[in-house]
Amino acid sequence: MSAQSRTSSLDSAAARIAALAIALCALALMVWIGRNDMPVIRGLMVTVSGTGPVEESTGNPELDACLKDRSGAVDKMRKEGIINAAQYNEFHQRAVDYCEAQFPRN
Repeated sequence: MSAQSRTSSLDSAAARIAALAIALCALALMVWIGRNDMPVIRGLMVTVSGTGPVEESTGNPELDACLKDRSGAVDKMRKEGIINAAQYNEFHQRAVDYCEAQFPRN
């Protein structure tokens, strides 16, 4: 038996870098696919893109008024420094959930 150690091409630095790149791409894809399900990621996407969420009518004027009022209150708390950026997304989502519970979408 010879004690020669043969290294596989999978043990090379290039293979490890390729594996790392594939893992990072998979992670980025998971974040991109789940961006609407996770408020933290949704908030980061707005921050990165530099555009805020587009306001559109829900078809229910009471819901629109509630969303405008509650979102305005959360925005005001953020501007006054009462809540930080991480809390903003959670407070905003709670406001949306509250309004949708009170006045369901059409």
